[in-house]
Amino acid sequence: MQHYRQWSAAFASYFTFMGLWMAFGPATLMAGNPQAAPLALAANTLAYFVATPFVRALWRALGFAKTVVLMGAGVAASLCAAALAPQWLAVCVPLAFFFGSGSYTLCETQMLEDLARASQSHAFGRARKWGSFGFLAAAALGGAVFSMGDVGRIFTLALALCGLSYLGCCIALALAHRGAERAHMDAARPADTPTAPSHAASASASASPASPGGLRALLGGSAAVTAMRLAEAISSTWFGAWWLATGHSPLQTGLLCALPVAAEFVAMWRGGVYLARYSASAVMLVCCAASVARWLATPFCSQLWCAVPLQSVHALTFGLFYPASLIWLKQVYGEGFFQARYATEAAARALTATVSFAAASWVIARLGYGALFACSSTLAALSGLWWWRTLIRARQQPSL
Repeated sequence: MQHYRQWSAAFASYFTFMGLWMAFGPATLMAGNPQAAPLALAANTLAYFVATPFVRALWRALGFAKTVVLMGAGVAASLCAAALAPQWLAVCVPLAFFFGSGSYTLCETQMLEDLARASQSHAFGRARKWGSFGFLAAAALGGAVFSMGDVGRIFTLALALCGLSYLGCCIALALAHRGAERAHMDAARPADTPTAPSHAASASASASPASPGGLRALLGGSAAVTAMRLAEAISSTWFGAWWLATGHSPLQTGLLCALPVAAEFVAMWRGGVYLARYSASAVMLVCCAASVARWLATPFCSQLWCAVPLQSVHALTFGLFYPASLIWLKQVYGEGFFQARYATEAAARALTATVSFAAASWVIARLGYGALFACSSTLAALSGLWWWRTLIRARQQPSL
């Protein structure tokens, strides 16, 4: 993999921000500004709608290197502004999510495109696993630091440091990518030019959306991916707030959000072995089944001895499901992968924003956090039923 270290550093630094926010962000925002919290939490998710088309346009106009630096600068500026004026956290964080989700989507798409050309899509987790490490480190260290003083003020300063670190990693990745492109252009020969388009065309043709499954199968599979992504988003958004609400300290919350991510790191690291051996549909089916059990049991496990294994199950399934879903989308949509991914993510994020707004406004007060975990479990079950159906049909028609 080209410039592996730079890819890894970019993912790790971005997820330090995400680790801090997922563990402590919603609770901090609701405590400091309860009136603005519902809209801010919904805006964090909705930012993806605008960010992805925006970054796509910049990517086409400026190229990968300039675009990723511009988006990284937006993340750093937004989080630094929140550190200087903590009362504007409800405004600055959605802006950081706008630039962050755009740059993160750009990085993953560019890396997966490079791997697909080399027929190495199953190696996606090799660099992506360091994002799990960044999440783990940020949540664990954040919980320890926040236990010593004012969570709100230290929290905004920590976010600013994460933003500056991410900008530095984006600059390093851009320089490495630009250098690789120049080296490739210098080494290219006229005789090599006819072979590259034909290879790309053949790869695209083999992954054409016009597969025997038809439009219904494509849309059904995309909906199944969306359902599981929605289930994960709902659970991840509110788990830290639920854990704090059960009376646990920031240190315990940070540890609980961080330690199980070691399972996600292992899944990303070693998952390529299974993704190369088994179909993406089979991997996603197993992940859905495990997730159903995990989310059903979560509301009844408010002790560390019980919650850590359950969180580890979630981390393990996410570390396998997420790469498998991207590989599936790339295989069936080919050159339309970016648009297909945007459609599935946009649908999941829109629904997550709706749930987040409703939860912060009245669901939690009336029904409790258990209703959110029950929703995640139901969505995972529906997604799993689709992948089970897909595997049955594949066995009945082995030639496909």
